Amino acid sequence: MTSPLRASRLRLAMGALGAVLGLGVALFLLPDASQQLNQQLKARRGAELARNQQVQQLQELQRLADRLRRGRETLADLETRLPRGSAGELQWSLSKTLHLLAKKHGLRLQNVKYGLPSREGARGTDLEAVEVEFVALGLYANHKAFMLELEGSGLPFAVRDGRLEESPEGARLNIVLRAFRKAGAPEREEGEA
Repeated sequence: MTSPLRASRLRLAMGALGAVLGLGVALFLLPDASQQLNQQLKARRGAELARNQQVQQLQELQRLADRLRRGRETLADLETRLPRGSAGELQWSLSKTLHLLAKKHGLRLQNVKYGLPSREGARGTDLEAVEVEFVALGLYANHKAFMLELEGSGLPFAVRDGRLEESPEGARLNIVLRAFRKAGAPEREEGEA
């Protein structure tokens, strides 16, 4: 009988030792493994967040690069469409268009003044601007149609200033345009050799 009792005690001691070892593993190794797993998950989330931020920054940079490319293409297209004639030819074209559109829309032009051509931007550029100032009198609806058709005329200009006022003759539109041309070689003033 001592043998089964001894075997039972041995099994009990081995079971207790196994329980103590299991408890030690549970108390010491499992929290460390859990902490490592949490650290790995946290590192993975941080890496995913950083990657997503970099992807977003890359997309923003790509959009900016696309806008810059389109802007360059637009400028190159605009530059190729700029007239290359003299400033007088540009003024004549503007004058003809202004008077034609004013007549078409029932407006009266007054005080049409052309400024002298001036170089634009940095030295060495071949872009010139000519200012055109004029007053148009008539009905407001006619002014709107006039300006819309003038904008769609294909002439190379920008509106620098504009004011719409009421006057005894009707609506009075004061406009200053800047028309542009590609200058090429500098023009000579009369009397220069």
